[in-house]
Amino acid sequence: MNLFIDFGGTHFRYCFDDGDTITLKSEDVELVKFIEIQISLKNINKVFISFAGQVKDGKILSAPNIKIETLDINKYFEEKYNIEVLIENDLNCAAIYEYSKYKNAQVLAVFYIGTGFGSAFVIDGKVLKGKDNIAAEVGHIPFKKKPYRCNCGRDDCLELSVSGKVFGENSFENSDEDTKKDFLDGLKHIFHTTLNLFDPDVIILGGGVVKHNPFILDFLKNEYNNSSFKTIRSDLKIFISDVEDANIKGLQILSKGEKCQVL
Repeated sequence: MNLFIDFGGTHFRYCFDDGDTITLKSEDVELVKFIEIQISLKNINKVFISFAGQVKDGKILSAPNIKIETLDINKYFEEKYNIEVLIENDLNCAAIYEYSKYKNAQVLAVFYIGTGFGSAFVIDGKVLKGKDNIAAEVGHIPFKKKPYRCNCGRDDCLELSVSGKVFGENSFENSDEDTKKDFLDGLKHIFHTTLNLFDPDVIILGGGVVKHNPFILDFLKNEYNNSSFKTIRSDLKIFISDVEDANIKGLQILSKGEKCQVL
């Protein structure tokens, strides 16, 4: 039996094989203890984890929005339980699922706006990972200085302007005008940067902020119509993801033997 886990900044989701997905609050879960409990209850053969942070070779390198104790996850469970753990960045997992629906896309970009701002790119069928598997972390590109710091340590990350955390207890609609303008300016900035650097033919939007603010789709479509080189670009398709558990679906694709190609 396989255990699939999606560990995000707000929600912790898990399921077994193709069973129903259960959702918990991330703040209530300690990852290693949770997996050990499941191992004691069920015959777990392999664990697949989608993680909202930077990971490489079974290790957690950084987790700006998640508290974590054990970093070398794969080594820990192989040595103690002889169980392999595959852990991958959450947006890379989402991108694997989204690409399974748009395999004709030469460049597919995925933007998830939730607790933070996550992104991933699939180029010619390969997930863009970079040297240390931290490519495409656009949420931590310097944008505007704030009087407070991101959990990564900087005070000017894009996700300090474009993420659910900037609204606090408010919705976008009920936020002050400066916050709303900052959000839209940041979104516009990274959208046009992506257009000009990667020239995508498909962009997929997801995450809680997008779900509760579907106007974002029309906002970006309008930005595209006013973008540089619009007259010479082929048409860009922009969609909102049709599922809430794309990360887990991406893990399930990996579990069935489809390799995650790397660029």
